[in-house]
Amino acid sequence: MADERATDFAIIGGGIVGCCLAYDLTQQGHSVALFDRRELSREASRASAGIISAPSPRSGDTLPLAERSFKRYPELIRDIEARAGFSTGWHATGMTALSTQATGEGRAAFLDFYREHGIQAEVLDQQSLREQEPAIHEQFVAGLHLPQVASVRLDQVSRAMAIAAAQAGARIHEHEAVNEIEVRNGRAGAVRTVNGRYPAGTVIVAAGAWSRMFGEMLDIEIPTVPVRGQMMAVTDVRPPINSVLSYDAVYILPRADGSVAAGATEEPDSGFDSTVTPEGLAWLTGKAAAIAPAFASGKLAATWAGLRPGTLDGAPLIGPAPHLDNVWIVTGHFRGGALLAPGTSELVIESIASGEVHAALMPFALGR
Repeated sequence: MADERATDFAIIGGGIVGCCLAYDLTQQGHSVALFDRRELSREASRASAGIISAPSPRSGDTLPLAERSFKRYPELIRDIEARAGFSTGWHATGMTALSTQATGEGRAAFLDFYREHGIQAEVLDQQSLREQEPAIHEQFVAGLHLPQVASVRLDQVSRAMAIAAAQAGARIHEHEAVNEIEVRNGRAGAVRTVNGRYPAGTVIVAAGAWSRMFGEMLDIEIPTVPVRGQMMAVTDVRPPINSVLSYDAVYILPRADGSVAAGATEEPDSGFDSTVTPEGLAWLTGKAAAIAPAFASGKLAATWAGLRPGTLDGAPLIGPAPHLDNVWIVTGHFRGGALLAPGTSELVIESIASGEVHAALMPFALGR
Protein backbone atom coordinates (compact mmCIF):
# COMPACT_ATOMS: atom_id res chain seq x y z
CA MET A 1 0.00 0.00 0.00
CA ALA A 2 1.00 3.60 -0.49
CA ASP A 3 2.83 5.59 2.11
CA GLU A 4 0.19 8.06 3.34
CA ARG A 5 2.70 10.72 4.42
CA ALA A 6 1.97 13.94 2.58
CA THR A 7 4.66 15.51 0.42
CA ASP A 8 5.00 19.13 -0.55
CA PHE A 9 4.89 18.21 -4.25
CA ALA A 10 3.62 15.32 -6.35
CA ILE A 11 5.13 15.36 -9.84
CA ILE A 12 3.50 13.31 -12.57
CA GLY A 13 6.03 12.44 -15.26
CA GLY A 14 9.61 11.21 -15.05
CA GLY A 15 11.16 12.80 -18.14
CA ILE A 16 13.77 15.53 -18.13
CA VAL A 17 11.28 18.21 -17.01
CA GLY A 18 9.79 16.19 -14.15
CA CYS A 19 13.18 14.96 -12.94
CA CYS A 20 14.66 18.45 -13.06
CA LEU A 21 11.76 19.79 -11.01
CA ALA A 22 12.21 16.98 -8.48
CA TYR A 23 15.94 17.70 -8.22
CA ASP A 24 15.55 21.47 -7.85
CA LEU A 25 12.71 21.19 -5.33
CA THR A 26 14.60 18.77 -3.10
CA GLN A 27 17.71 20.97 -3.21
CA GLN A 28 15.51 23.71 -1.75
CA GLY A 29 14.34 21.43 1.06
CA HIS A 30 10.93 20.41 -0.27
CA SER A 31 9.56 16.89 -0.03
CA VAL A 32 8.70 15.34 -3.38
CA ALA A 33 7.03 12.23 -4.79
CA LEU A 34 7.61 11.62 -8.51
CA PHE A 35 5.53 9.16 -10.55
CA ASP A 36 6.03 7.64 -13.99
CA ARG A 37 3.95 5.03 -15.76
CA ARG A 38 7.11 3.33 -17.02
CA GLU A 39 10.80 3.70 -16.24
CA LEU A 40 12.22 7.21 -16.09
CA SER A 41 13.02 9.00 -19.35
CA ARG A 42 11.45 6.41 -21.59
CA GLU A 43 9.71 8.69 -24.09
CA ALA A 44 10.67 12.23 -25.21
CA SER A 45 13.88 12.24 -23.17
CA ARG A 46 14.93 8.97 -24.79
CA ALA A 47 14.16 10.31 -28.28
CA SER A 48 16.15 13.48 -27.72
CA ALA A 49 19.54 13.98 -29.31
CA GLY A 50 20.46 15.70 -26.05
CA ILE A 51 21.98 18.74 -27.72
CA ILE A 52 22.44 21.62 -25.29
CA SER A 53 22.32 24.19 -28.05
CA ALA A 54 22.88 27.90 -27.65
CA PRO A 55 19.92 30.29 -27.59
CA SER A 56 19.46 32.06 -30.90
CA PRO A 57 17.37 34.82 -32.48
CA ARG A 58 14.94 32.05 -33.40
CA SER A 59 14.31 31.16 -29.75
CA GLY A 60 11.36 33.53 -29.61
CA ASP A 61 9.43 33.45 -26.33
CA THR A 62 11.58 30.60 -25.01
CA LEU A 63 14.70 32.79 -24.99
CA PRO A 64 14.65 33.53 -21.22
CA LEU A 65 14.31 29.81 -20.47
CA ALA A 66 17.01 28.88 -22.98
CA GLU A 67 19.47 31.46 -21.63
CA ARG A 68 19.04 30.30 -18.06
CA SER A 69 19.45 26.66 -19.00
CA PHE A 70 22.43 27.13 -21.30
CA LYS A 71 24.38 29.05 -18.67
CA ARG A 72 23.41 26.66 -15.90
CA TYR A 73 24.11 23.33 -17.58
CA PRO A 74 27.89 22.85 -17.10
CA GLU A 75 27.72 23.28 -13.32
CA LEU A 76 24.45 21.32 -13.14
CA ILE A 77 26.02 18.35 -14.93
CA ARG A 78 29.06 18.38 -12.64
CA ASP A 79 26.80 18.39 -9.60
CA ILE A 80 24.42 15.60 -10.58
CA GLU A 81 27.24 13.38 -11.87
CA ALA A 82 29.04 13.76 -8.55
CA ARG A 83 25.88 12.92 -6.63
CA ALA A 84 24.76 10.03 -8.85
CA GLY A 85 28.22 8.58 -9.38
CA PHE A 86 28.09 8.04 -13.15
CA SER A 87 28.62 9.93 -16.39
CA THR A 88 25.74 11.56 -18.23
CA GLY A 89 27.69 11.56 -21.49
CA TRP A 90 28.39 15.30 -21.41
CA HIS A 91 30.44 15.98 -24.54
CA ALA A 92 31.49 19.59 -25.19
CA THR A 93 32.25 19.40 -28.90
CA GLY A 94 30.66 22.65 -30.05
CA MET A 95 28.18 22.81 -32.90
CA THR A 96 28.60 23.84 -36.53
CA ALA A 97 25.61 25.05 -38.54
CA LEU A 98 26.49 24.24 -42.14
CA SER A 99 25.80 26.44 -45.15
CA THR A 100 25.92 25.85 -48.90
CA GLN A 101 26.49 29.58 -49.47
CA ALA A 102 29.71 31.42 -48.75
CA THR A 103 27.78 34.50 -47.61
CA GLY A 104 24.62 33.69 -45.72
CA GLU A 105 21.95 36.33 -45.28
CA GLY A 106 21.31 37.02 -41.62
CA ARG A 107 24.65 35.59 -40.44
CA ALA A 108 25.78 39.00 -39.20
CA ALA A 109 22.57 39.32 -37.19
CA PHE A 110 23.25 35.95 -35.56
CA LEU A 111 26.79 37.02 -34.68
CA ASP A 112 25.51 40.27 -33.19
CA PHE A 113 22.97 38.30 -31.13
CA TYR A 114 25.57 35.89 -29.79
CA ARG A 115 27.94 38.72 -28.96
CA GLU A 116 25.18 40.57 -27.11
CA HIS A 117 24.30 37.47 -25.08
CA GLY A 118 27.87 36.47 -24.24
CA ILE A 119 27.90 33.34 -26.43
CA GLN A 120 31.05 32.48 -28.35
CA ALA A 121 30.56 32.21 -32.12
CA GLU A 122 32.72 32.32 -35.23
CA VAL A 123 32.16 32.09 -38.96
CA LEU A 124 34.18 29.38 -40.71
CA ASP A 125 35.14 29.91 -44.33
CA GLN A 126 35.49 26.94 -46.66
CA GLN A 127 39.10 26.19 -45.76
CA SER A 128 38.55 26.46 -42.00
CA LEU A 129 35.40 24.36 -42.25
CA ARG A 130 37.22 21.59 -44.16
CA GLU A 131 40.04 21.57 -41.65
CA GLN A 132 37.62 21.20 -38.75
CA GLU A 133 35.14 18.82 -40.39
CA PRO A 134 36.81 16.75 -43.12
CA ALA A 135 33.85 14.35 -43.25
CA ILE A 136 31.25 16.82 -44.52
CA HIS A 137 29.76 16.80 -48.01
CA GLU A 138 31.42 18.99 -50.64
CA GLN A 139 28.25 21.08 -50.99
CA PHE A 140 29.06 22.93 -47.76
CA VAL A 141 31.24 25.99 -48.13
CA ALA A 142 30.79 27.83 -44.82
CA GLY A 143 29.67 27.29 -41.27
CA LEU A 144 28.74 29.07 -38.07
CA HIS A 145 30.58 27.45 -35.18
CA LEU A 146 29.43 27.69 -31.55
CA PRO A 147 32.19 26.17 -29.39
CA GLN A 148 30.21 26.16 -26.11
CA VAL A 149 27.51 23.78 -27.34
CA ALA A 150 27.56 20.29 -25.83
CA SER A 151 25.52 17.12 -25.93
CA VAL A 152 24.42 14.64 -23.27
CA ARG A 153 22.61 11.36 -22.93
CA LEU A 154 19.38 12.93 -21.77
CA ASP A 155 18.01 9.72 -20.28
CA GLN A 156 21.12 9.55 -18.09
CA VAL A 157 20.76 13.20 -17.10
CA SER A 158 17.17 12.57 -16.00
CA ARG A 159 18.12 9.47 -14.05
CA ALA A 160 21.04 11.25 -12.36
CA MET A 161 18.68 14.05 -11.33
CA ALA A 162 16.22 11.52 -9.92
CA ILE A 163 18.97 9.76 -7.96
CA ALA A 164 20.19 13.06 -6.55
CA ALA A 165 16.60 13.96 -5.63
CA ALA A 166 16.14 10.58 -3.94
CA GLN A 167 19.32 11.14 -1.94
CA ALA A 168 17.69 14.34 -0.69
CA GLY A 169 14.53 12.46 0.34
CA ALA A 170 12.38 12.33 -2.81
CA ARG A 171 10.31 9.20 -3.37
CA ILE A 172 10.66 7.99 -6.96
CA HIS A 173 7.82 5.76 -8.18
CA GLU A 174 8.70 4.14 -11.50
CA HIS A 175 6.16 1.84 -13.18
CA GLU A 176 3.41 3.42 -11.09
CA ALA A 177 0.83 5.22 -13.20
CA VAL A 178 -1.33 7.94 -11.65
CA ASN A 179 -4.95 7.09 -12.42
CA GLU A 180 -6.70 9.80 -10.41
CA ILE A 181 -6.07 13.28 -9.06
CA GLU A 182 -8.37 14.01 -6.15
CA VAL A 183 -9.94 17.47 -6.47
CA ARG A 184 -12.16 19.05 -3.81
CA ASN A 185 -13.12 22.67 -3.29
CA GLY A 186 -10.78 23.99 -5.95
CA ARG A 187 -7.70 22.12 -4.74
CA ALA A 188 -5.95 18.87 -5.54
CA GLY A 189 -5.51 16.91 -2.35
CA ALA A 190 -3.77 13.77 -3.52
CA VAL A 191 -2.91 11.52 -6.43
CA ARG A 192 -3.96 7.89 -6.61
CA THR A 193 -2.24 4.93 -8.21
CA VAL A 194 -2.93 1.21 -8.11
CA ASN A 195 -0.81 1.16 -4.96
CA GLY A 196 -2.87 3.70 -3.04
CA ARG A 197 -3.27 7.37 -2.20
CA TYR A 198 -0.49 9.96 -2.01
CA PRO A 199 -1.42 13.33 -0.43
CA ALA A 200 0.45 16.38 -1.72
CA GLY A 201 0.47 20.12 -1.18
CA THR A 202 0.97 20.90 -4.89
CA VAL A 203 0.53 18.68 -7.96
CA ILE A 204 2.63 19.27 -11.09
CA VAL A 205 1.65 17.58 -14.33
CA ALA A 206 4.79 17.09 -16.43
CA ALA A 207 3.69 13.97 -18.29
CA GLY A 208 4.77 14.91 -21.80
CA ALA A 209 2.54 13.58 -24.54
CA TRP A 210 0.36 11.90 -21.89
CA SER A 211 -0.49 15.19 -20.18
CA ARG A 212 -3.78 15.42 -22.08
CA MET A 213 -5.29 12.56 -20.05
CA PHE A 214 -4.63 14.43 -16.80
CA GLY A 215 -6.45 17.43 -18.21
CA GLU A 216 -9.53 15.24 -18.39
CA MET A 217 -9.12 14.39 -14.70
CA LEU A 218 -8.78 18.08 -13.83
CA ASP A 219 -11.56 19.33 -16.12
CA ILE A 220 -9.15 21.47 -18.15
CA GLU A 221 -7.76 21.15 -21.66
CA ILE A 222 -4.09 20.21 -21.98
CA PRO A 223 -3.76 19.90 -25.76
CA THR A 224 -0.60 17.81 -26.08
CA VAL A 225 -0.08 15.46 -29.03
CA PRO A 226 2.53 12.71 -29.40
CA VAL A 227 5.13 13.22 -32.13
CA ARG A 228 7.37 10.24 -32.74
CA GLY A 229 11.09 10.86 -33.11
CA GLN A 230 13.38 8.12 -34.40
CA MET A 231 17.15 8.18 -33.99
CA MET A 232 20.09 5.98 -34.82
CA ALA A 233 23.77 5.70 -33.95
CA VAL A 234 26.72 4.24 -35.84
CA THR A 235 30.38 3.60 -35.09
CA ASP A 236 33.59 3.65 -37.14
CA VAL A 237 32.81 6.82 -39.08
CA ARG A 238 35.88 7.87 -41.06
CA PRO A 239 36.90 10.65 -41.47
CA PRO A 240 35.72 11.56 -37.96
CA ILE A 241 32.96 14.02 -37.13
CA ASN A 242 34.31 16.46 -34.58
CA SER A 243 31.39 18.70 -33.62
CA VAL A 244 27.61 18.57 -33.72
CA LEU A 245 26.64 19.23 -37.34
CA SER A 246 23.29 20.77 -38.20
CA TYR A 247 21.64 21.23 -41.56
CA ASP A 248 18.07 21.12 -42.82
CA ALA A 249 16.62 20.43 -39.34
CA VAL A 250 18.76 17.28 -38.93
CA TYR A 251 21.67 16.85 -36.54
CA ILE A 252 24.68 14.55 -36.51
CA LEU A 253 26.49 14.43 -33.21
CA PRO A 254 29.61 12.69 -31.95
CA ARG A 255 28.94 11.17 -28.55
CA ALA A 256 31.23 10.62 -25.61
CA ASP A 257 31.24 6.84 -26.15
CA GLY A 258 32.73 7.25 -29.65
CA SER A 259 29.53 6.61 -31.57
CA VAL A 260 27.88 9.11 -33.89
CA ALA A 261 24.13 9.68 -33.61
CA ALA A 262 21.71 11.17 -36.12
CA GLY A 263 18.26 12.54 -35.51
CA ALA A 264 15.56 12.88 -35.69
CA THR A 265 12.40 12.11 -37.55
CA GLU A 266 9.35 14.21 -36.77
CA GLU A 267 6.18 12.12 -37.14
CA PRO A 268 3.02 13.84 -35.85
CA ASP A 269 0.72 11.12 -37.18
CA SER A 270 2.33 8.28 -35.24
CA GLY A 271 -0.11 8.40 -32.35
CA PHE A 272 1.29 6.67 -29.30
CA ASP A 273 3.34 4.22 -31.37
CA SER A 274 7.06 4.47 -30.57
CA THR A 275 8.14 1.74 -32.98
CA VAL A 276 11.37 2.14 -34.94
CA THR A 277 10.56 1.72 -38.64
CA PRO A 278 12.66 0.90 -41.72
CA GLU A 279 11.16 3.94 -43.42
CA GLY A 280 12.26 6.21 -40.60
CA LEU A 281 15.78 4.79 -40.53
CA ALA A 282 16.09 5.09 -44.30
CA TRP A 283 15.05 8.75 -44.14
CA LEU A 284 17.55 9.43 -41.35
CA THR A 285 20.36 7.65 -43.15
CA GLY A 286 19.74 9.66 -46.31
CA LYS A 287 19.65 12.97 -44.46
CA ALA A 288 22.77 12.16 -42.43
CA ALA A 289 24.67 10.99 -45.52
CA ALA A 290 23.80 14.26 -47.25
CA ILE A 291 25.64 16.02 -44.40
CA ALA A 292 28.53 13.56 -43.99
CA PRO A 293 28.68 10.75 -46.58
CA ALA A 294 30.82 8.57 -44.31
CA PHE A 295 27.90 8.22 -41.89
CA ALA A 296 26.14 5.78 -44.21
CA SER A 297 29.12 3.42 -44.23
CA GLY A 298 29.47 3.30 -40.45
CA LYS A 299 28.50 0.24 -38.42
CA LEU A 300 24.96 0.39 -37.08
CA ALA A 301 25.17 0.48 -33.29
CA ALA A 302 21.69 1.37 -32.06
CA THR A 303 18.23 2.57 -33.07
CA TRP A 304 15.55 4.00 -30.82
CA ALA A 305 12.43 6.14 -30.78
CA GLY A 306 10.30 8.10 -28.35
CA LEU A 307 7.26 10.33 -28.27
CA ARG A 308 7.74 14.07 -27.90
CA PRO A 309 4.96 16.27 -26.50
CA GLY A 310 3.81 18.56 -29.30
CA THR A 311 1.24 21.34 -28.92
CA LEU A 312 -1.15 23.05 -31.31
CA ASP A 313 1.02 26.16 -31.69
CA GLY A 314 4.40 24.54 -31.09
CA ALA A 315 5.03 26.34 -27.79
CA PRO A 316 5.21 24.77 -24.31
CA LEU A 317 2.27 24.73 -21.92
CA ILE A 318 3.46 26.12 -18.58
CA GLY A 319 1.30 27.63 -15.88
CA PRO A 320 -1.20 27.07 -13.08
CA ALA A 321 -4.43 25.28 -13.82
CA PRO A 322 -6.96 28.11 -14.21
CA HIS A 323 -9.50 26.96 -11.61
CA LEU A 324 -7.29 25.08 -9.14
CA ASP A 325 -5.18 26.66 -6.43
CA ASN A 326 -2.37 24.14 -6.28
CA VAL A 327 -1.98 22.47 -9.69
CA TRP A 328 0.63 23.40 -12.29
CA ILE A 329 0.94 22.15 -15.85
CA VAL A 330 4.52 21.97 -17.19
CA THR A 331 4.63 20.19 -20.53
CA GLY A 332 4.71 20.53 -24.33
CA HIS A 333 8.43 21.28 -24.76
CA PHE A 334 8.49 19.18 -27.95
CA ARG A 335 12.11 19.07 -29.23
CA GLY A 336 13.29 21.68 -26.70
CA GLY A 337 13.08 19.74 -23.45
CA ALA A 338 16.81 19.07 -23.25
CA LEU A 339 17.73 22.73 -23.42
CA LEU A 340 14.73 24.28 -21.68
CA ALA A 341 14.19 22.01 -18.66
CA PRO A 342 16.56 23.66 -16.12
CA GLY A 343 15.33 27.18 -16.91
CA THR A 344 11.71 26.03 -16.87
CA SER A 345 12.21 24.36 -13.50
CA GLU A 346 13.76 27.45 -11.92
CA LEU A 347 10.99 29.78 -13.07
CA VAL A 348 8.15 27.41 -12.20
CA ILE A 349 9.47 26.93 -8.68
CA GLU A 350 10.01 30.67 -8.29
CA SER A 351 6.45 31.32 -9.47
CA ILE A 352 4.92 28.76 -7.09
CA ALA A 353 6.89 30.21 -4.17
CA SER A 354 5.89 33.80 -4.92
CA GLY A 355 2.30 33.09 -5.89
CA GLU A 356 2.75 35.06 -9.11
CA VAL A 357 3.54 33.64 -12.54
CA HIS A 358 6.94 34.86 -13.72
CA ALA A 359 6.69 37.20 -16.70
CA ALA A 360 8.87 34.88 -18.82
CA LEU A 361 6.27 32.12 -18.43
CA MET A 362 3.25 34.20 -19.41
CA PRO A 363 3.45 33.37 -23.17
CA PHE A 364 3.00 29.67 -22.32
CA ALA A 365 -0.18 29.97 -20.26
CA LEU A 366 -2.93 27.41 -20.72
CA GLY A 367 -5.82 28.63 -22.84
CA ARG A 368 -3.69 31.24 -24.60
